[in-house]
This record gives sequence, C-alpha cells and structure tokens, in this order.
Amino acid sequence: PADPDPALAALAARAVASGDPAVTDAALPQAARALAAAAEAALKTPSDDTLRALWAAATPLLDPGSGHLGLAVTLSVMAASTADTTVLWDRVRAHLDALPPASRASLTGATPVRMAARRLSDDQRAALLPDITPPDPCAPRSGPGALYDALVVVFSCKPNLETRIPALRDGWLRLLEPLGVPYVVVVGGGDGQQDGDVVHLDAPDDYEGLPQKTLAALAWARDHSDAGWIVKIDDDCLLNAPQFFRGLAWAQQDYLGRKLTRVPGQMDRTWHQPKSSSPRGRGEIDRSPEPSSYADGGSGYALSRDAIHAALEAAASPLGQRLIGKSFMEDKLLGDLLDLRNIAVNAGEYRVSVRRRTFPAASPVSVWQNGFLPSAIAPVDLVHMDTHEGHGPVLDQLAAPVLHPAKVWPPRAQPMLGQATNALDLISPQDRLAAACAAPVAVVACLRNEMFMLPHFLAHYRGLGVTGFLIADNLSDDGTREYLADQPDVALFSVDTDYRLSCYGVAWQEALVAAFRPGRWSLLADADELLVWQVPQTQSLPDLVAGPDFAGATAARVFMLDMYPEGPLSEATFAGGDPFADAPCADRVPFLTAAPMRGPYSDQPAWTSALRHRLIPDARPNLFTAQKIALMRYDPVMRLSAGLHFVHGAKIAQRELIFGHFKYNADFRRKAEAEVARRQHWGDAAEYRKYQALMAEGRERVFDPVLSGRWDASAFVRARLDQGGAA
Repeated sequence: PADPDPALAALAARAVASGDPAVTDAALPQAARALAAAAEAALKTPSDDTLRALWAAATPLLDPGSGHLGLAVTLSVMAASTADTTVLWDRVRAHLDALPPASRASLTGATPVRMAARRLSDDQRAALLPDITPPDPCAPRSGPGALYDALVVVFSCKPNLETRIPALRDGWLRLLEPLGVPYVVVVGGGDGQQDGDVVHLDAPDDYEGLPQKTLAALAWARDHSDAGWIVKIDDDCLLNAPQFFRGLAWAQQDYLGRKLTRVPGQMDRTWHQPKSSSPRGRGEIDRSPEPSSYADGGSGYALSRDAIHAALEAAASPLGQRLIGKSFMEDKLLGDLLDLRNIAVNAGEYRVSVRRRTFPAASPVSVWQNGFLPSAIAPVDLVHMDTHEGHGPVLDQLAAPVLHPAKVWPPRAQPMLGQATNALDLISPQDRLAAACAAPVAVVACLRNEMFMLPHFLAHYRGLGVTGFLIADNLSDDGTREYLADQPDVALFSVDTDYRLSCYGVAWQEALVAAFRPGRWSLLADADELLVWQVPQTQSLPDLVAGPDFAGATAARVFMLDMYPEGPLSEATFAGGDPFADAPCADRVPFLTAAPMRGPYSDQPAWTSALRHRLIPDARPNLFTAQKIALMRYDPVMRLSAGLHFVHGAKIAQRELIFGHFKYNADFRRKAEAEVARRQHWGDAAEYRKYQALMAEGRERVFDPVLSGRWDASAFVRARLDQGGAA
C-alpha cells in the first residue's frame, strides 16, 4: 500500500534488515546511525548541548569491538569544529585516561581511530594519541565531509562518458554533495590528468585491463586525494549514499564489501573472455590462486587509506607482480594482494542487491544477491543495476515505505534475502496477478529458455479455456521472460536460485499456488506438457473440474505420455502449430508398473515411462516416473514431492488425465547439451547425459515400427480419453 500502517512498516523494516544471513551486523548499527546524526548536528550548530549529545551518542561505541568508532567520530568533530570543544576535550581525556592497558593498546590498530588521527593537529595528536602514527596526516575537512572522510571513485570507460556518466550525474551522484563527499570518475587510456570530475588514468580502458586500471586508480587516490577511505563503485550501480555513509559500517573496516569466497576448483577462470577484446584477454585463462576471499567488484567496496597503501605495496613486491601477471579479475586480485598484508574483507552491515541482464537486450532481474531496491523500509546501501537506465524510479522511492520488487517464498521455506533463497520476484503489473488469482483455473509453471515450446503451450491452454497463468522464469536468456512479460494473461515472476535447489521447480510452483491459488483449481505443468482428455477436445478445463468427476476431489493424476515424431527429431519443428499433429507417436505400451516404490509422503501407485527405459535400458526400474499429481486445489496440508509424482494430503479423483509430453522434438539436442552443462536436473543431469551419448552415436529417431503407434491408439490412453470424452 502507498501509506502502510506504521507498525507494519516498522515490522517489515526489521525483517528486511535481518533477512540476509551473509550480512554480519556492524557493532550496534542503530547506535552508529544515531552517532552520525549527532555528529552532523554538532558540526552544523556547535554548542555545549550538541557536543554533549554527541558524546552521549558516542558512548555505546567506545569499546574495542566497535573499533572505538565513537571516539573516532568525536575526534573528527573536534578536529573540524571552529567552536570551543572543551566539553568534548575533557570527556575524551577522561575516557582515554580510564582505558585499561589492553583497550589502550587496541587503539593503535583501530581503523576508525587511525583515520581520525590523520585530521588532528600535531598538538592534539601528541596530547591524546601519542602512540599512533597515522598514514598521511592532513588538515581536517569542513562540514559533514569531516565526518564522511571518503572519496567515491566511479569506474567507467571512455565510451560510457557520453551515456552512463551523465545519467549518474543527474542521479545518485547528486546525493553526495549534502554529505560533503567528493567523487571522481576514472577511465583508462590517459595520462593521469583530471578534467573536471573525470580522471584519465594511465592504464588500459578495456575489460581485461581492469587489474591495471584498479591499481592505477588506487595510486591516483593516494597521491591526489586526502580521503581516509575510497568507495569504489561501477558506473552501472546505484549508491544509496545517505544510507551507506550514515551507517558508518565503512568507517569501521579497512576493507568492506560483499564477500566472495572461492574454494579450489570453484572459480570460473574464463569469466573475462567473452568481455575481452584483445587476443590475450580472449585466449588466456585467469591463473590466480585458490582458495581466495575478496569483495565483489560489481557490488562496490570501501578501502581505508591503510588498505590502499598495503595493496600498492603488495603489488610492487615480486609476489604481487606474479599475481598481477596471472590475474584478469580485478576484484579477486585486490583481495589476493591485501591478503599478502593480512587484510581481509569484511561484510559488516553492507547490504546490496544485485540485478543483472541475462542477455544484452534483457531487463535486469535479481541474480546472486536477491534483495529489495532501497527504500525507507529496505536499508540497502547499493544496487548493482547492470545499466544506467531506470535509476530515477529507484531514487524516487528512497524515502517511501515500500518494498520492491514484490516477492513470495515457498510456504515451507524461511523467507530470506541473499543467495539461493528461492525468492520469486514479481515482474508483471499487479492487475495481471489479480486476474490470475481470480481465474477459474490457472496454469502454474516454472521454466527456462522455452521459446521453442512456449507459443504452443500458451495457445493450447488458452484453447482449453484457461484465462490465467502464473509463471516463474529461472533466468532465461533466449527471450522467454521478455515474451511472457508481454502476455496480458500471464503473471510473471523471476527466480534466480539454482533449479536443483528448488525441489526441481516444485518449490516455486508451490510458492505460487500457496500464495495465490489456495482452494482453487490449478494445473502445474511444464512447458512441454499439454493436457488432454478428449479426442477431439471439446470440453474446457474449467468445465471439466466443475463436473461430477471432480466432485469432492482435491487433486487428479495426470500421466506423462512421451510423444515423438515418426521421422527424425529434427523434423519435429511444430511449424504447423499443433504438436499433437507434428509428433503424434508414442509407445503402444507407454507405461510400466514394475517400479518398486509407493512414493514419499504417500502410499500411491507408480508408473514409469516405457520409452525412456527403452532408450536407456540399463536404468534402474524406479527411474523415469511418469505420473504427476498436477491438477489440484491446493491446501496447506498437502506435501508435494519432487517432480509432483506423489502428493500427501490430497483426495485424488477417480478420473485420470493425460499430458502429451513433447520432450522429443527438434529442440531436444540443444536442450540436452544445455542441461548437461548446467548440471541442474536430477542426478547431475544423468538422464540428459545418456541422451547426449545417444545423439552422439547418430540416434535421432525414437520411433520403432514394432513398438510405436499413434498416441491415441494405445489402450491405456484410450481408457482415459474415453471416460466422458468424445472418442
């Protein structure tokens, strides 16, 4: 709602703030924000009252666990203020005199204190912190910049100076000025000179040159800025500057960012190649060491001046030079260099959301770090937008009590943000979701890269009288998501969790029926599953479930009839618009009953696919289960198995239906190769590996003159078609 109940908004804000298990809260984050507010007030209107209020706000953060942050902020105000700060001076001296030896010793290594000490005069430093030798002492800043002692460094390239950078200047970069935080834009291919807000670094300007460009940017910041920290941001990101700087998490760390950890064998050593333009970049792999932990460069990071010095010193060492020669990923290189100086990345209270395009023309969706866009309820510091477009609406909602995008989670999962949470983001307008909720029967699907089948899928179910679709797209990169977004009867969601971590898609389908279709008939179908119960098909699906065959029932069994063409699979293009006509064949005995199982959550019979056992004869008899409890009036007491093959808590109708299962078609080879590479299907995509081996042998024909026939000639199938159907 536009104006939610304040208590509900506060509850949502607390839930969002604690929703990402990867974020380790900085010490007393609420106290840090109160400290920042008190410090701003003391700098703006210094008086004994505002200075006393500052010390009161600093008191909860005077301990070593917070990095002595309260002391550091107080020192920064004392250094910058032109008013009489005796009231603070007396309190700071008393606090330091009372510190036990261990706490006093920890001051020398406390990043916030070391950076604040840079701004003190020699006399102040000698009187208060004689044991600290800060890096690059300098004069204090004035105004709020005395508190937010940072330089924002926006990484860009020359072509983007005319596109992305103007949009950022008109967008989130405007938020820095009231905070007193300066910024520069850095590009490569220059001589190190600054032109306005753009620094032309003496470094490459291409993707594979990012390691050298990063080191050049650090050296420039060290030599041309007196900032205690730099905050590195890419030009396709949006920094929620007030949230980030007033949170002070950056001021407690030498190295803050979204932490990535790579164990041996985990790293994609060719990540840079598609984005590179040089023969070296396109031909060589990254040979840097594993294991490794570092801040994700695409999500931004903050480095203290101590960390900048450490990284550049490490880069100049023989070992650092070898690392640079082996590295293409600049963020990992930086983490590896800092590791040589025992500086580790810390996530602190740094909250980010990552959105990416799955192909160049796509709209960005949540990927890797699933979260909300920043708002008054969502305390998000940075969003990787993957574009400079669309920032305006995000900035407009910074002060609004909203959560966007709307999300839904599986009913048996803990709602969480971050990685692998099975969160589904609503892509479609709310009115399409409302229409799908109200439809007499809705089709609920999860899919990825299904443009080959999708037009036939939608046309088939629309022909059956279905007026609403709830569809979860799993990061399609073939235009599937964009095609669905244009369909007026589709409520579209995007999900970025691995398919294998979703009970093979069932968790996503259950999330949709539980949230939007409880107690209403829904058909849970894959893109290659077309429901049929009559030949010719004359009855609508809403009329079917309203009839006597489904009175008192809450679910129905649907058999997956493997369909295929009489000729080669490559000829089953479905160009005629009717998959039943283009791939009309099935095994005469399509299902086997020898499977030694009765199903999880239930005591129900099982059938398996005769065709798949024929194609893969050495498979275990309980593989290739060929029935689904796919038509249901969902109830929260139901328990759905992987693949929907079994359901507990359902009253199954006597009437049984048929899915024409159009897996074997002209797109089959591509899909098998893709799924073997993705390794997301059951058993490490074992079935697709078998198919890939068969196709490598030239086996492109599934039809067998002895075992195959027309799909509707099978006695098993006709028995189901003939129950109330027009034969």
